[in-house]
Amino acid sequence: MVNIDAKKSKSKSQSATPTPTPKGSVILKKATTLTNPAKESTTTTTTTGSYAHDWSKEATNGGLYLHGRHFVDGYGRVCLPRGANLSGSCKSPVNENTGAAFWSQRREVTFVGRPFPLKDAPEHFARLRRWGLTFVRFLITWEAIEHKGPGQYDQAYLQYLQQILSLLPQYGMVAMVSMHQDVWSRFSGGSGAPAWTLEAVGFDLEKLEVTGAAWLDGVRNKELKERGIWPTGYQKLAAATMSTCFWGGDTFTPKLMVEGEPIQQYLQGRFLKCWQVVANALGGLEA
Repeated sequence: MVNIDAKKSKSKSQSATPTPTPKGSVILKKATTLTNPAKESTTTTTTTGSYAHDWSKEATNGGLYLHGRHFVDGYGRVCLPRGANLSGSCKSPVNENTGAAFWSQRREVTFVGRPFPLKDAPEHFARLRRWGLTFVRFLITWEAIEHKGPGQYDQAYLQYLQQILSLLPQYGMVAMVSMHQDVWSRFSGGSGAPAWTLEAVGFDLEKLEVTGAAWLDGVRNKELKERGIWPTGYQKLAAATMSTCFWGGDTFTPKLMVEGEPIQQYLQGRFLKCWQVVANALGGLEA
């Protein structure tokens, strides 16, 4: 899926009035003046008290941006951020349903509190910073934002994302927001897209597992019979059909229309609108 790179944080160490440091965090050291060999000019940069890279705007000459397939900083250097995922729990809702409710309550889920409740964020961020980390890949899913139906966005979840990501600069950390996907959707055995996308192409959600079109072991219920075989879901009918319709519907399913649009345009258009909603909500954050 597509990734976006949120705006990077500013170091708090240069403030005239010291900013209170969150309990358990590691403060940024005093800024120093260095000469950048690539530019042969003097610039201000910061260090972080660990071997992790400082991704602040001061250290990267304005932050990171996309150039082709690379992240590049203000000096033109290709950057390879290293950090931790936050986190696998983001792939499923807080009020995860099992049994028949897995299907019947598909539009009534909430991801507010994934990866952790807002009140617990300082503890987790402080721990990551103590471990020397300055970068996180923050996972979200299409379902988390648009589970209720096409064009119906979960404003409570978007507000939660704003609140939790806005805390990162206090810990000298920055984030890349990643729209995650495995095997298309929870309803085809993975995570990512909302249930209504499968219904749009004509699937009966409750028949996918019993007919072998999807493998839901460990998703619809948490009692795994076999581990490590979930990637086989990519070759099963449900996920394979959805990927074909999303990426090649104009070629392989040209007569499949939804709300007057070819299925490829319908799915891609709604996915991109969802990303636009996320970018509008989070694009102005420092982290």
